[in-house]
Formats: sequence, C-alpha cells, structure tokens
Amino acid sequence: MADLCNRLSANISYDCTTAHRAIGGLDGGKAVLINKSDIDLTALTQSGATVTNLTLKSGSKGYEIGWIKQLGNTATEFSVNDGLDTFNHSFACRVFGQSATDAERIKELSSGEFVLVVATKFAGAGNVDKYKVFGIENGLRMSEGSASSLENDGSFLFKIGSVENFGETYPFNVYLEGTYAASKTKYDALFLGA
Repeated sequence: MADLCNRLSANISYDCTTAHRAIGGLDGGKAVLINKSDIDLTALTQSGATVTNLTLKSGSKGYEIGWIKQLGNTATEFSVNDGLDTFNHSFACRVFGQSATDAERIKELSSGEFVLVVATKFAGAGNVDKYKVFGIENGLRMSEGSASSLENDGSFLFKIGSVENFGETYPFNVYLEGTYAASKTKYDALFLGA
C-alpha cells in the first residue's frame, strides 16, 4: 500500500499578481488573544489549513492586544520530532504600560494558554486569507518575558509560543467564516460568545 500521507499533492507555483504575492507584516496594529479554554470545540470545524466556526462559549470573548509600528510579530518554525513533525508557532509583542492593571495582565499572560487570531497584510484574492490563527490545536503559552527600566521605555517584552513537543499540524491556519465580511465581523467583535 502506498504511503499517501507523505506526498506532495499539487504544484508550488510562483504567482506575482498582487492578490497572490506574499506580503510581510501584520495589519491593523492589533490581534485577538483567546483563552483556549473559552473556545467551543464542538462548534469548531477545520478543512485542511482553514478554520471555520471559531465560536466561543457563552459569555466568553477574546481580548485585543495592540501595538504600534512593527512591534507585534508572528513566527513559525518547523520541528522534526520522532514520528510526528510539527510547526511551532509564536507571537512576540509587549505590554506598554506600567500600572497595576498592566502587572495583572502580565501575570495572566504568564499562566494562561491562548489562541491568537491576527490580520495579516497578505489577504489573498477577495481577502479570504487575511486572518491567520496560531495555536488552535495545542495553544500558546508564555515562553519569554522581560522588562528593563533602561530599555524599550520600560515596557514588558514577551513571547507566547507552542510548548515543546506540542506543536501544530500547519505553519498557520487561515480563519474564514465563508466570506471576508463575516470573518471581519467576528474578529472585530472579539469573537464574543452568545
């Protein structure tokens, strides 16, 4: 019997048209962080790398994290493991404030498990590839964090990422609720649960 799991199934072509050309960077200066435990996994559907029906449990919502310039960044790294190779996701950003409220958010980041949804500058034809999801299978946890009163205006730099040996199947997932408009509506509403 042929091994169909480890085979390339289509051409990898170069397309320089505007809709298909890769564009680096995140769009909008914000992302949505969702507590992984707040996702209604019974509603979630996935077809290949595309995620739909990203619904939160009743009364739950995602939380916006904002940044300026290019101070928010996603990354993916391929990881060779015995038996099951995976992709490790990460998101680097910062908490700009130094209030007691900011300290509370940093503490929550340090102990939580999250899924990240972000708008990318690359949107594809009809904007259907605009939103990317990181950590949908195994979540992201804080892997780095530091602050110095002499650097970065004292802001707290952090990274959340895949836990070692608990990576993801895809380098990223595309979030699409059928249309760009429907996806944007849920994203802008922070995926507010009914």
